[in-house]
Amino acid sequence: MRSSHGPRVISCLLAILWTASPAPAQEPDEPTAVIRLVSQTPWTTTKEPMLRLRIGVRNDGDATIASPVIGWEIGPRVTSRLQYETALEQGPTFAASADTVPLVGPLGPGDTLEVPISIDVSEIPGSVDPEDSGVYPLQLALRSETVDHEIAVLTTAAIHIVRKPLRPILFSWWTEIASPVAFGPDGTLIDTGWETTLEAEGGIVAQVEAIAELLAQRRSRAAFDLIVSPVALDQLRQASDGYERSDGLVVEEGDLVPRIASETLDRLRAIVASPRVRVHAMPFAAPRLPALLSSGLRTHLEDQWRLGDETFERILEERPDPTVARPPGLSFDQDSVDVLSARGVSTILSAADSVDRPPKPNDFAPDPAAALSTTSGVDVNLVLPDPGTQAMLSDPVLLKDPVLLAQAVLGELATIWREQPVPEGDVKRGLALDLLPDLPTAIWGEVMERLSDAPFLDPVYAEELPFEVDPAPVPAALEPPAAGGFTPGYADDLAATGRRLAAFVSILEEPAQEADRLRREMLYAEASQYILNEGSGRIWIEAVNDVIDRAFSRLAPDTSRVLTFTSRSGTIPLRMGDPGGRVLNVRVALASGRVEFLGDNERAVRLDQPDQVITFRAEVKASGPSQIVVRVMAPNGTILTRGELLVSSTAVNPIALIITIGAGLVLVGLWSRRLFRRRNP
Repeated sequence: MRSSHGPRVISCLLAILWTASPAPAQEPDEPTAVIRLVSQTPWTTTKEPMLRLRIGVRNDGDATIASPVIGWEIGPRVTSRLQYETALEQGPTFAASADTVPLVGPLGPGDTLEVPISIDVSEIPGSVDPEDSGVYPLQLALRSETVDHEIAVLTTAAIHIVRKPLRPILFSWWTEIASPVAFGPDGTLIDTGWETTLEAEGGIVAQVEAIAELLAQRRSRAAFDLIVSPVALDQLRQASDGYERSDGLVVEEGDLVPRIASETLDRLRAIVASPRVRVHAMPFAAPRLPALLSSGLRTHLEDQWRLGDETFERILEERPDPTVARPPGLSFDQDSVDVLSARGVSTILSAADSVDRPPKPNDFAPDPAAALSTTSGVDVNLVLPDPGTQAMLSDPVLLKDPVLLAQAVLGELATIWREQPVPEGDVKRGLALDLLPDLPTAIWGEVMERLSDAPFLDPVYAEELPFEVDPAPVPAALEPPAAGGFTPGYADDLAATGRRLAAFVSILEEPAQEADRLRREMLYAEASQYILNEGSGRIWIEAVNDVIDRAFSRLAPDTSRVLTFTSRSGTIPLRMGDPGGRVLNVRVALASGRVEFLGDNERAVRLDQPDQVITFRAEVKASGPSQIVVRVMAPNGTILTRGELLVSSTAVNPIALIITIGAGLVLVGLWSRRLFRRRNP
């Protein structure tokens, strides 16, 4: 893998892209300010050479900024990522063109204003090449006549395209629709932060709205992949129906947050129906694949996929494409790859560093795809984001300025497109990018529109990218996954509860929806968010066990009374418990070493009301109390309850009576003989 310059850019951008940090010896009354990029023309062309920007300025100090001006400088064209990232760090090597825009009046403490700037790049041929496309660093700085240094500065990318690109770079991007678990097992809202985000139309709401607006633009060349977490759909569904908060406050279906959730689901239905989007579903609760597989919970993972697909199809009314997967948390190992391949996955969307990519000549961007082998012999393609560009999406300072971030990302991609020297032959280069689901609200529209419409990017779906690039992807080995999984105790509890749930579901006839609800709650306990917060995950395990414990204990038959037989044989009546409004199908089995059962000692029982009585014919082998073990079982033999019933017999056994009488006569005879000898010496 090539050494990314992204971290270097991030560290420098912290220093220069958002604020100009004062010198350590700064006086208390020296002016300070923050500037940000409010808007910018993504690229200029020969026909449309006007570069328009709008700069937001805020005086965040205590001193008035006298005679403020915004100065701009365009530096020489960059021809490599290293030059581009260095320019972002240090500014242009020299100012090929420059000018200033005065602000009206002084800027007092707390004052804000927006400054429009227009630059006609066709009128500065000495800095912007009119014959060749390129990327130019554009520095913007706030200055004042009262200080001898720049008060605040940022650097953005000015992209100029002379003609329609003959060899655009293949480009795939994707994003994940995700949400934390916001509702508890009892259906109440436990994450008020999620509610606040929805109310502000941020997070998932802003992300989905930006995607919908992008697809609504008929001229857009958008073609991308969407990975949907079914648990996010389930949270939106619960919110759209109205809900109760954990503090007892009821939110009606027609209130603001339920309406927003419903509108978001409607937009998602329209999005997944678009032919320009390929949509894929994650396992239901987005569990970490290695966490389940390494804990012996593979069958749980199958359940996660099954419920995930069912939830996706039920809510969005479309079937997900199963051939592409983005592992939850981007965590996967070789076992995960084998399981994904067996499920029909041919393409895995990974992290930028999931495999070690060999460096390219001239330090060009690394290949966007690699091939992974599986134990079955079938290769799986891996699509990897560009590491430098991906790093920008995680920079905490850039994330505060959506337009600057979007333009910096576009500038990085454009620089890769124009890397020199141009590759010879039939090389077809490609790039990929993962728009993380936790990007701030204002970023979505800015970055999506740029990525979809840039003329130097040729949109291609992720599954097709490995087959379109030339040379083809080379075999690679996975890097060791980061440690992270459930503790053995938590994994054991998941397994045990899963077995108990399977037994409960096997006896439940009605209501059928209860089985679905408990399965869903069980799978929620395996969500990735609980790996480092098992205490919160246990509320789901306990909720499932509480239902099963009550159901099993209530259906147990009454064995508290002692039954008395007045003859050798009789009927054993068993009064079953209360199925609790359910219809349950169980098996009841009796066993004893002192009682012989006349017929089967086990029978199927359908319980649909309390106190149903079932009977068994039996014969007592001996007088006195006899113990009978009573088991209630699932169809597969799992014991649900176990009790002990005592049966007492007062009947006289004829054989025993004859033996007793015979023994008595023998004793009488022996006594008489002894008495006769004493009288006749």
